[in-house]
Amino acid sequence: MTTIAKPERPRSGFYFKDTDAELLKLLVDYRFLQPEDFVRLTKRNLVSLRRRLRQLVHALYIERLTLPLEREAPLGNPPDAYVYQLAARGVARARACGFADEDYRYTREKSNLFLLHDLLVTRFHLALALATQGTERELITWEQRRSVLLDWSEGVSGRLSVNPDAFFGVRDRAKPEGENASYFFLEIVRSRESEYERGESNFVRKMRAFAEYYAGGRHRERYGIANFRVITVTPTKQRAQNLCEKLREEGLSSKRFMFTDQGAIDPADPAKILGKIFLTPKDFDQGTLYSLID
Repeated sequence: MTTIAKPERPRSGFYFKDTDAELLKLLVDYRFLQPEDFVRLTKRNLVSLRRRLRQLVHALYIERLTLPLEREAPLGNPPDAYVYQLAARGVARARACGFADEDYRYTREKSNLFLLHDLLVTRFHLALALATQGTERELITWEQRRSVLLDWSEGVSGRLSVNPDAFFGVRDRAKPEGENASYFFLEIVRSRESEYERGESNFVRKMRAFAEYYAGGRHRERYGIANFRVITVTPTKQRAQNLCEKLREEGLSSKRFMFTDQGAIDPADPAKILGKIFLTPKDFDQGTLYSLID
């Protein structure tokens, strides 16, 4: 079970620094971060960072959560069990600094329920941001909300609504303007297929909703983009292959749907995320792999 450090009264003599504002901004951008993530983003010393994070917890600007002991290996070992998020006071300060808008909410209960899942979203975001630094590629947008990003569609499957984990774009500055941006919806899968209706799992219905969303041109209306792909990150390579096969069986054999596993998403080795790590239902059985910019 996820635990949150018990809040304490703000200590006298605490002074909010400019470098603290930087930490709050990172938590606005990434929502959940571990100490090593702060180091990768700020290049600050880990020991002094841990000390300052503790002080910000005591001052009620951030909260420290503890990962469940049964968490999956890709999220780290016991010394890395702490995860930080903004507390209500930190959200207010971030808004005052211009880092967060009024839509940014402190969601303590959801954070506990979805911590492992949301930390995997952070890992993807962080790896992509680090991988594109100082390169011709650029992360041009990242939208992550626990609300409906994808408007419902009414097609052959009836009314379908999708809450993607994120929407993002990557631009290749070496290509001509207008041809250099690719857009993606992100899905993190941790559990087995479930919630079957008429023989279709919730996952298949969700992928069918993406296909119908594209067919109806709704992406052009909402985002002003010509195309998009859907990335699904699974716990293992075998699970990625199984889901590719499942979509093919369901008539969704398209390169629009891209699959990879958690092991390929690593902030400690971020360049991997730009490599050929993605399978598609179209040709997964031929061993063909794609990258984000293919």
